[in-house]
Amino acid sequence: MTTTPAAPEQTFFADAALDRAVAMIMTLGAELYVVKDRLRALEVMLAERQVIAPDALDRYVPEGAERARVAAERDAFVGELMRCVLGEQASTGAPADVTQRFQ
Repeated sequence: MTTTPAAPEQTFFADAALDRAVAMIMTLGAELYVVKDRLRALEVMLAERQVIAPDALDRYVPEGAERARVAAERDAFVGELMRCVLGEQASTGAPADVTQRFQ
């Protein structure tokens, strides 16, 4: 059986790491689109079945403990995102809860 050699990796930038970063961003963008599309479909289905009003999510404002939980999760997300952007990520590795799932 003969095999065809693999094509060279397609590159657009002088630094292969930048190519991979762009590919990662595009993959995340595609995943985000799927999530947004499914969320939109879920909202339509819930409204059609009169489970929630069509504008219920637009009017929703969390209160009390839920408001605090949402704010804490948002702050943690933004903090982690900005830590990477600011260059503090350097070789810290994945959190233990992530690595334990793959052991």
